[in-house]
Amino acid sequence: MRPSLACLISIAVVAACGGEPPPLPAVDVAVHRDSIDRWHNARHLGIYGPRGWGAMVGMWWIEPGATAIGSDSSNAMVLPADRAPRRFGTINVSADSTWFAAAPGVTVTVDSLPDRVTTARMRSDLQPKATIVRYGSLMVHYIVREDRGKYFHGIRVRDTLNPALANPKPLRYFPTDIAWRVQAKYTPLPRPDSVSIIGVLGMETRMSYEGNLTFTLMGERRSLMIIREPEDHGKNLFVMFTDSTSRKESYPSTRYVSVTPPDSLGRTVIDFNKAYNPPCAFTPYSTCPFPPRGNDLPLRVEAGEWNPHYVEIVAGKPGS
Repeated sequence: MRPSLACLISIAVVAACGGEPPPLPAVDVAVHRDSIDRWHNARHLGIYGPRGWGAMVGMWWIEPGATAIGSDSSNAMVLPADRAPRRFGTINVSADSTWFAAAPGVTVTVDSLPDRVTTARMRSDLQPKATIVRYGSLMVHYIVREDRGKYFHGIRVRDTLNPALANPKPLRYFPTDIAWRVQAKYTPLPRPDSVSIIGVLGMETRMSYEGNLTFTLMGERRSLMIIREPEDHGKNLFVMFTDSTSRKESYPSTRYVSVTPPDSLGRTVIDFNKAYNPPCAFTPYSTCPFPPRGNDLPLRVEAGEWNPHYVEIVAGKPGS
């Protein structure tokens, strides 16, 4: 059934005046629970799968010029001895490009292409399709980060056979509760802006500030800033926040939650059941950004992922 003209007019007026748009359709509790269970499974793979954060075995910052990589201890970047040759190759950083050059007798594959090569131009994670150099179980990634206006070049390496993946710690969550799934209104900024964001390594980076999400939680109106990381090429809105559980059950510095793009009325949903820990909760080889000032919710958001380092189990609190 098509909406009436009066209904369309009323919706347009609400949107034009900046008021609250009508509610989105309700979601069945059982359907919601199933969706969160699926998300938990995907989240486990995102940490402990072959391309997860648990597969990380190293991160190095490198200067312009050639930097050696291999399993021998004389290399600037030392790889696992049973996974790589003593001389694997070099990473060559110049003013306009970065290249991987394999050592004599070494060949690699690039970006899942079948042909083996000895050299490859490396695109960083600031570009839409970052390069991955593969050798056996190793994956070599090129990253670029900004700190107070200066750019730093880095190499990360994942090992799909990393022993840490064999016996992963179970991820634990607050009990799924549809009450933590709330409608929000996205209001983009009239003009693009940026803010300085501090990361886990102390780097200060200017990141895009795109707009705000407003919603009602615990009977009060709340607001969270939407920040876009330079290496974030997704369409979803990215939210970083802390709350009163950050002092205990959840990760102290931040949690993240991904929010689907808003509809034509600016409506979307924040599902705090899908709040998750940053990569730095699982590996030292990360550059996690922390929330901007003001993204601290003054209440206990008892939803989403627990701090993996919080070992105290309280009766009646979440299980795995």
